[in-house]
Amino acid sequence: MQSKALLRQQTIQALTTMPADQRQTSSAELYRQLFALPAWQAAKCIATTISGDFELATQPIIDGARAAGKTIAVPVTLPHRQMAFHVVDDQTTFATSSFGLQEPVNGAIIEPEEFDLIIVPGLRFAVTGERLGFGGGYYDRYLPRTNGFKVALALPAQQAQQPTWPVEDFDVLLDAVLAAPVQ
Repeated sequence: MQSKALLRQQTIQALTTMPADQRQTSSAELYRQLFALPAWQAAKCIATTISGDFELATQPIIDGARAAGKTIAVPVTLPHRQMAFHVVDDQTTFATSSFGLQEPVNGAIIEPEEFDLIIVPGLRFAVTGERLGFGGGYYDRYLPRTNGFKVALALPAQQAQQPTWPVEDFDVLLDAVLAAPVQ
């Protein structure tokens, strides 16, 4: 078992140093898999994030959802490690959070039970559905409040056959982990 802190550090390093051509190919494959998912095609209301520098870019997901006429929402962090998801549309304005991420400052809030599909961020994902997040516990608190289909998109450095980190009782299993082939 590796410590979560060390595994987070190693994964961020691997994502940061991933060659641009490999990132582009892997990302395109993940978007293709996501858009082909029956859960995506059936979803009317989708949650994702605004990606940070080393993460899989989520703008193509946001654009794809909007082009398909789906409601797409991204989170705002709240006190006590809580989140609220705001709709992203042409009127959305963003501000930089204390975490250095872009968060909407306006837009309707979508309640957890309204999501059909949640694209869950993280650093490592096991094919069996376990997830190693960033350590803040925001999604650990949010995911039990929703029945939406929970999916992660894993670049090669984020993939694990089984968890090599401690799995906690409160960890919510993902319904699917989409994986880009390791090149």
